[in-house]
Amino acid sequence: MYDNEKKELLDICLEMIERSMVIGSSGNGSVRVDDHVVITPSSVKYKEMKPEDMVVIDLEGDVVEGDRNPSTESPMHLEAYRTREDAGAVIHPHSIFTTALSILHKPLPMVIDEVVPKLGGEIRVASYSMPGSKDLAKNAIEAMVDRSVVLLSNHGALCIGNNLRKALDNAILLERSCRIYLIALQAGQPIELPADVIEEEADLWEMMRDF
Repeated sequence: MYDNEKKELLDICLEMIERSMVIGSSGNGSVRVDDHVVITPSSVKYKEMKPEDMVVIDLEGDVVEGDRNPSTESPMHLEAYRTREDAGAVIHPHSIFTTALSILHKPLPMVIDEVVPKLGGEIRVASYSMPGSKDLAKNAIEAMVDRSVVLLSNHGALCIGNNLRKALDNAILLERSCRIYLIALQAGQPIELPADVIEEEADLWEMMRDF
């Protein structure tokens, strides 16, 4: 089932490796296909992963196809698909600067023009819960309301998009923005965009998000 989606998901995972957004088998990704979800397997290194290692599950988390266990973060992916109409794909990176900001439990403010129209606004930090838990899934989705991404306390991020490319692009933009913000903090106090600009750019995000 879903050979094309499995191949695309693997390609996205390999790009995450190339961009140092994950290492080994850390992080995960998935794409929704109707009432099924193609998701990365648990504990398989990306450089050793093959398309047939991907697991197909339903929206309740039951395995439909695959010989491996689905990602331990399946609850978080499924919560996104169940609650967000604009979630066609989910990426969970452990990017360096994104994770650094999540360790500080510090939100990413609206200091860069791209953040608001492409990600929705200030990027919040979800309350900490154990990886793979239903509480983590709940906390992440609650903190991601009206946003395309959310920081996971001491963990990384959750990023959605209407397709895998968009979800990964959002994760890449988040990492770049977190890096810039952390560099700016070393020099002084970053200044947010003007309020009227933020309002206009928030309207752009609403227009550009795909359902």
